[in-house]
Amino acid sequence: MTNNERISGAMLDPAANAAAVLLRLGFAIFALVIPSAALMSRWVIVVLVPIGAVLIILAALLRSDPARLSERSFALLASAPGLSSLMLAIWAAISLAWTPIPTEAMEKLSKTLGVVILGFFAVIALPPRMRATNLHLITIGVALGATLILVGSVSALAERPLLRFPAATPERVTVLLTVLGWVGAAWMIIKNRNRLAIALIALVIAAIVLGPTRAALLPLVASLIALSIAWNNPEQAGRLIGYGFGGLILSLPLLAGLGAVVGVEGMDRWWAMILADPQRIIAGRGFDAGNAARAAGLFTGDQPVSLVSDLWFELGLLGAGFFALVIVATFRLSGRLGYELAPAAIAAISAAVTFAILDRAATQTWWFNGLAVFAIVLMSVERGRYRTVRPRAMLKSGSDGRTAGSDGL
Repeated sequence: MTNNERISGAMLDPAANAAAVLLRLGFAIFALVIPSAALMSRWVIVVLVPIGAVLIILAALLRSDPARLSERSFALLASAPGLSSLMLAIWAAISLAWTPIPTEAMEKLSKTLGVVILGFFAVIALPPRMRATNLHLITIGVALGATLILVGSVSALAERPLLRFPAATPERVTVLLTVLGWVGAAWMIIKNRNRLAIALIALVIAAIVLGPTRAALLPLVASLIALSIAWNNPEQAGRLIGYGFGGLILSLPLLAGLGAVVGVEGMDRWWAMILADPQRIIAGRGFDAGNAARAAGLFTGDQPVSLVSDLWFELGLLGAGFFALVIVATFRLSGRLGYELAPAAIAAISAAVTFAILDRAATQTWWFNGLAVFAIVLMSVERGRYRTVRPRAMLKSGSDGRTAGSDGL
């Protein structure tokens, strides 16, 4: 069969055409729409993520490869991050047996697992090769979101506001840009457009520094430090940073005790709650027990609250251990993505983990949706290149002969 006959057959295949359209729509939601539209409403990301994931999954089903999806799902679940995540989900479900308010806890767990499962299947439903025209949307989406924040912030400082956003949406988008910006920059490096990569990161940094919220500032600093460590040897850096964050997560109660000794505000009461019921430090108080404790007034406003502190309170040492394993395995896997993508992936994940350690907003549904967006966009870029590793010198020469072309859709 000649090339012309193959092209004609593909053009006449309605299933292939429909799959291509659905894939582009789904990916455009993640890469282009969410980074900017999430500024307009708190619920945009919660509504659009399931829609985008379903579109990508439907595109894979139309390509008539359900067997490949099954193989990928089992392979991913059998990996270190997959098994650790599965054990964490199972332990959270078991803890419903002793959680204070099981009905509300079950509802929250089902929503969280629903987002995780949709994101999981959307990742494995991505085609082996993604088109460059699709992946350019990442850079455009990140730049658009950062520009909107800058316009709103600078005009407000000049007392001539051009854009007004609902409360909390700039914070959410800046945190999201802290992880997505690195992926967009990595794609520009893959395309040998290093200046555009630097300009994109500079734009994101400006949006975070000049924006109306500082929630993304420390995650940004953590990502920059991680990038500097991972730039020359990402595989070793992935192991080092992963074990560092894993150890930090596991040592949180000890750090709380140290904070109570030196008089850090809020740590003394958090440590007192641990000592009041020390047997709970192994199994925890049950999923969503943190919200029940806050509703009952057991937590005061000055106590440190984050995803990790709630994890310790609700799921205990076992839950924190499974979560630490997920973090370590994810960093190690990211370090093996090659010189083009691995440093950016490690920087982005460092920002996400830092936010989870420091901010209570990381316990909310929008953040889990944001992580699904990040995972899908990251793996799309990984499948937009045809080689896994390219020597660093070739980033400048562009002599590797790569053509980041098409996925066949």
